[in-house]
Amino acid sequence: MAPPRPLMDDITAEILLRLPPDEPEHLFRAALVCKPWLRIICDPAFRRSYRDFHGAPPLLGLLHRLMVMQGSPHARFASTTSLPEFPHLGSDGRRTRPLDCRHGRVLVHMLEHGEGRPGYLVWDPVTGDRHSLPPEPEDMDWLIYSAAVLCAADGCDHLDCHGRPFRVVFVATHDHKDMIFASVYSSETGAWSVPVCLDDTCEFYAKHMREGRANAPFAPFYIPYLQPRRGTLVGDALYFTVRWGNAIVKYDLGKDRLSMIEPPPKPKVCYIALMAMENNTSLLGFACIQRSSLRTWSWKEENNTCCQF
Repeated sequence: MAPPRPLMDDITAEILLRLPPDEPEHLFRAALVCKPWLRIICDPAFRRSYRDFHGAPPLLGLLHRLMVMQGSPHARFASTTSLPEFPHLGSDGRRTRPLDCRHGRVLVHMLEHGEGRPGYLVWDPVTGDRHSLPPEPEDMDWLIYSAAVLCAADGCDHLDCHGRPFRVVFVATHDHKDMIFASVYSSETGAWSVPVCLDDTCEFYAKHMREGRANAPFAPFYIPYLQPRRGTLVGDALYFTVRWGNAIVKYDLGKDRLSMIEPPPKPKVCYIALMAMENNTSLLGFACIQRSSLRTWSWKEENNTCCQF
């Protein structure tokens, strides 16, 4: 049995606990003061208490691309703290597209030189760990897509996901079929799952397709264009939007199933933003700008109700 910690260590830990998280260099300097302080700061229990005390960690930087006329620029990580600059993704000449950032990881679409299907990179900007993913299976012929990365560890509070298993959810509109499909990559199996499809067996999807074709009478067919925007994680589901009518596609992680839900009462806007409600993470939130006003809604799955704020 380990001896109890001295009372002075507990007092020191309470003081160090209050060092601001947006200035991480202070913790590093404190660790150099003496060996007892170093032992306290390196203690996993202190690190967890520090995260619990301060809540969500600070933003380390922004992954972005500047639009240029000469083609797709390299993805760059712009640091927002005094931490050293992170290595530039795509510095080897490959075209890249940042797709998502969640649970301490960044998902980047990588396009190799020459022929071949693009692959993916999951990058941990804190540890520098890079996990290359294989391209999705050949039969997943996509036209437009979105993807999300998330921690797959059971019971994880997502305060320290480094080195834990993860999943990548790929959702896309089929290239030549009126269909949206999804597949999941698991870091534990190292493979993509069998795709699941959203088709006319979903009642609202069938209604959406009928209305889409009716509103595009001069098109030979109507394609449900999934918007290539970042997905929103709410509970055990990811949500994406479809271009026409602001319809919402839901991928249920636990059931491995796609469905479509109606958007909020039709606002006269082209786009809505999806979010998890801050006061209730089980609620899906919507927001849009209408004229000069910000309008927000929340949607509750139990009774399929939509409440305007």
